[in-house]
Amino acid sequence: YRFSDPRRYDIIVFPYRYKDMYFIKRIIGLPGENVQIKNGRIFIDGKALTDLPFDDLVMTEGLALDGVDLGEDEYFVMGDNCNNSEDSRYVNIGNISKKEISGKIVFRISPRSEWGFVK
Repeated sequence: YRFSDPRRYDIIVFPYRYKDMYFIKRIIGLPGENVQIKNGRIFIDGKALTDLPFDDLVMTEGLALDGVDLGEDEYFVMGDNCNNSEDSRYVNIGNISKKEISGKIVFRISPRSEWGFVK
């Protein structure tokens, strides 16, 4: 992200704060937005997202139940397997700052059956 800012639905890599490992998650909320999860749906500034790249209803709201306000360089991330994902809904992950982002995932090499550019 040297030449552009992260965008909604980009898949990013960032280090886990408490162990020597990395997480791969999708950006849902952008700087300055309010992210709320209620009734299984994700809302940005009060409007439901209708173009999510995953079909599941979100069963666990976590920190986003009452809404999460993002700072000027913060992102709200979630895993595509949203009902079994440790992500910004939980206090040990929380919002991700731009400086924490290691990179963007653009190509998948494993499993071989799903090899190619990611959406």
